[in-house]
Amino acid sequence: MTALVYLRSSFGFTLLRPRSIFFGLSVFVGALDFVVWSDPEWWREYRAACIFSAGAIVLYWLHFAITFAREIGQTRDRERDDYSGKSYGLLVLERIGFAGPQAEANVHIWLEPAAVLLCAATLRYVFAEQHLSAWLVFVAACIFAKESLNYWTARRRGNIAEDIKEEAEDRGEALGGGQPSPKAPKAARVAEPAMKRNVVLTREEERAIRLAKILGLTEPYDLDEAEANYRERIQLTHPDTHGNSAESTQRSAELNEAIEFFRKKLGG
Repeated sequence: MTALVYLRSSFGFTLLRPRSIFFGLSVFVGALDFVVWSDPEWWREYRAACIFSAGAIVLYWLHFAITFAREIGQTRDRERDDYSGKSYGLLVLERIGFAGPQAEANVHIWLEPAAVLLCAATLRYVFAEQHLSAWLVFVAACIFAKESLNYWTARRRGNIAEDIKEEAEDRGEALGGGQPSPKAPKAARVAEPAMKRNVVLTREEERAIRLAKILGLTEPYDLDEAEANYRERIQLTHPDTHGNSAESTQRSAELNEAIEFFRKKLGG
């Protein structure tokens, strides 16, 4: 996080909230910087590292204030809670037209660690600064490991989401053909038709059945279950984890439509 606050913006609230480790570390590191600053000998030795960490603390609190304001205001453009920030490098690539579907993942895994390593090398061989350069090498390795794990996790979530979608579609086809279908897992449950097929459904009832299928709900519909299923599915299909693909964008729009419908229908 000491480097990410320099490299990114638009963090999710969960990543920066008071219960996060970064919140506590910012207080601890700030106190440590003050102790080092109070001792002239230590300050000469660790000045660069203290200045870097103090800047990271200031940026952390600035990002937290912005994120908290978005959370309070419930603005539509706020990022999802666990979003790890949008890289300034990605913004540059988007501006010059080089941002493809996998651009964000490539920037996080390769470009950002390379930039941190370049800074470490410059500090070590140009300014002869040992402590901060060593710390930045460690930070670059951590960023690479963390983002590689995030990318693998996102791919796994995408595969699981596709499996859920295929199971739901298969079961929906079986119900439409009047044939019995095997019991689907809870995550893939779809709404059972509430009436016999020779009964004409209103548009509102047809819409409720269609949107319940998207959220994996069965009658009687429950708002708590709808909210839980929505949170689970939106994390698996959010465009940010799928390179802003058209399919993930459409799927997220369907989920948003469904949860808004049931919030109005069941929320009183």
